[in-house]
Amino acid sequence: MKDGLRLREVVDAVEPCTLVGPGQSAEASPDHRLIICDAALDGPEALAVFRAVLAHHRLDPAVPVLCLARGTGPDVMAQAGAIGATAVLPRDASDAQILFTARRLIRSGRPADRCPAEPAVAASARDAAGAFGDVFEAARRGRSVSASALRRGGSSVMDAVAGGRIGSWLDVVRSHDDATYQHCLLVAGLSTGFAARLGMTTRGQRLVAQAALVHDIGKAAIPPAILNKPGPLSPAELDVMRSHATIGHEMLVRQSGFDPQLLDIVRHHHEYLDGSGYPDGLSGDEVSALSRLVTICDIYAALIERRAYKTPTPPGEALATLVAMGGKLDAGLVRAFCDFIGVA
Repeated sequence: MKDGLRLREVVDAVEPCTLVGPGQSAEASPDHRLIICDAALDGPEALAVFRAVLAHHRLDPAVPVLCLARGTGPDVMAQAGAIGATAVLPRDASDAQILFTARRLIRSGRPADRCPAEPAVAASARDAAGAFGDVFEAARRGRSVSASALRRGGSSVMDAVAGGRIGSWLDVVRSHDDATYQHCLLVAGLSTGFAARLGMTTRGQRLVAQAALVHDIGKAAIPPAILNKPGPLSPAELDVMRSHATIGHEMLVRQSGFDPQLLDIVRHHHEYLDGSGYPDGLSGDEVSALSRLVTICDIYAALIERRAYKTPTPPGEALATLVAMGGKLDAGLVRAFCDFIGVA
């Protein structure tokens, strides 16, 4: 285990930081630009404790959190995501690894050309990430998805993007290291904000928010080596990845109690109007209006995401890609989405 004082001295050489963990807790300070969490996330009680500790120390919700976790793998990533961590390293990582990650997080947390994230949006993003973590971890372990956690996550997304604050939501969420968390939260915010812009009822927005959060829930069953592969997938790997739509749908159907429209989105968010999508090759009116909406947001989110191995596509180019897809997407919704992003 790294000595807490030495670790703080190492990172403080870059920027003031807060270190929280077993027997270690600096005073909360508005000047600290990074929180390092030395975490044993080995159960619901531990998760609740660290959530409370971070809520106390994260005076500015935009401050990133680096989690030094005991172990690696999808379990640890899901648990770290559930407490709102921005990035995860093994607790025996070298000083060089920690410094490199600290510098990157601090740069991405407050770039010079961007205003600090709205505290309410950043707080809602943390709440949504925590709820998504609970849902995704349950699915990964083969347990029932918590309807209350999904409702909580959907409400947090709605709160965050209310009043046209989608730009701030995108800034906060794109600082998240975990690819699945970042993508699902991006799609949820975009879909919910777009639904509101289209004049959808509060009930409809709530349904869209929850469906978008779990649209990729089937990825909980995809092998991590494929799910997190940094680069193009082989044809065989692509077949496995594409199975997430049917896996997620079947997972929720078995559990029962989910709105049929939510289930439709989970299964059909990769269908295209020209019949070239999957898993069912639907076309035209067979593709529901809500699935069309989430599909557009899903594609746009994938283009603008930040990855260590991929430069995000600028918004204008990403919108041009949607337009260029022509008859695959609903042209009217694409035009409306371009207007929506244009004011973000």
